[in-house]
Amino acid sequence: MSLVYLISDFQEGSFKIGLLRSKWLNALPKPDIIDITHDIHLNNTIEAAFVEKQIQYPENQNIITVVKVGEQKTSIVYQHSDRLYILPNNGLIGLIFEDFNPSNAYIIESEQETLAANWFLENKLEKLNKAGQNLIRRYSKQAQFTGNIAIAEVVYTDKHGNCYFNLKSEQFADFVNNRPFTAKIQHYIGFVFDQISESVNDVDQGESVLRFSKSGYLKIQINQGNAKQLFRIKEDTKIIIEVK
Repeated sequence: MSLVYLISDFQEGSFKIGLLRSKWLNALPKPDIIDITHDIHLNNTIEAAFVEKQIQYPENQNIITVVKVGEQKTSIVYQHSDRLYILPNNGLIGLIFEDFNPSNAYIIESEQETLAANWFLENKLEKLNKAGQNLIRRYSKQAQFTGNIAIAEVVYTDKHGNCYFNLKSEQFADFVNNRPFTAKIQHYIGFVFDQISESVNDVDQGESVLRFSKSGYLKIQINQGNAKQLFRIKEDTKIIIEVK
């Protein structure tokens, strides 16, 4: 049995989702299809990479992760540990893996994706063509640290309006180093955070918190509210943290 994880920007309700599921159900012996999300913003590879990093994969399974965001004519096939990734050749591989081995990346036409998956299950990936110089690379944006200021950028907002930034808890701890700090949203004047909360329930209904998600990313959340709407957060919104 194989587990096939699907991530796309097709949007819920699109007939393309059914076609994608049907393609993989017919391609592999008894696959289990897991729809992670089909609501990635159109062509937003940064968001797609963030979502993939939240998946907690089971061990000792044949796992194939298929990402269809910002599709290209060619796809990249990449084996990481015991998992196979099939991604559009648009730089997404570099956003998911901070340290990947280009020599293990193969390039195929999009219609060969199911063939590549079967060859993975048969340990025959070497039959594919190496991506080589045809591999398109992009690298994920990192939080910036300059003196007493750190700047992080939003990488994902969920349907509840919770906003996630590209700053991990360990980076924050190293930067702040137990010193007082203030955090403000780039374009939202007159409001600052000065503490990290453990839970959104630490505040009353309608109030906001700055906290870290279970996966360790800095997060702005409102108790029974929508942080994205309240703070007018867009795809390139930044949060500025200053230590005193």
